[in-house]
Amino acid sequence: MNAFNESLHLFDQLHCIALGLSVMSIFGVPLIGRYLSTQNRRRAVWALIVFAVVQEIVDYANRASFRELNLIQDLPLHLCNYGLVIAAVGLVSRNQFCFEVSYFTGTTAVMQALLTPNLDDLANLTEYVVYFIHHALIIQFAIWNLVVDRMLPERGAVARTILFIVLMMGPVAIVNWLTQANYMFICERPEVHNPLVLGAWPWYICSGLFIGWALMLVSAIPILWLRRKKAK
Repeated sequence: MNAFNESLHLFDQLHCIALGLSVMSIFGVPLIGRYLSTQNRRRAVWALIVFAVVQEIVDYANRASFRELNLIQDLPLHLCNYGLVIAAVGLVSRNQFCFEVSYFTGTTAVMQALLTPNLDDLANLTEYVVYFIHHALIIQFAIWNLVVDRMLPERGAVARTILFIVLMMGPVAIVNWLTQANYMFICERPEVHNPLVLGAWPWYICSGLFIGWALMLVSAIPILWLRRKKAK
């Protein structure tokens, strides 16, 4: 810990500003995209992809500025790390599976990461800002697919998303074993003040999957409404 992250608190002024700007971008950018021409939409999509790549470069350059990059902390193997890649693929290609995964993980796990970040991991203001940009982009890309591309998750999407997360735990667990890391928080409970993270290891993993499944079902409610509206 350092002086910067010691000064941080959940839902303090800085956190509330970051949340407010994140929500504005998550819904505001897709709403703007809906009124663009087809050509300008494609330009906007690639502009968003470039922005996502640039913020990743800034993130890693910033980390390298105050510590050495290492296998324990810096591989893109947390759900939100590869979640951004999946969301970006869905944004560009309109791939149904990528859209479904980014929508259901974005509106549940990624939103939880925005609401209850591990403040001890945020070493300076740049890392703080990039953290919120990174997570907001995942949800924003999925909402773009939903609002602009008029895509809807298909039946069984929640089950496929949960299965994908479970299957990803296998190779990530091997990396954790080889590097003594804690990617996807498989080996150790995350240090977050979140009432939905229940129990010690390994029970918080089981409860997390169950709670995640329940939250995904809640996220599916507006999809059911949109599907019925589209059918009419």
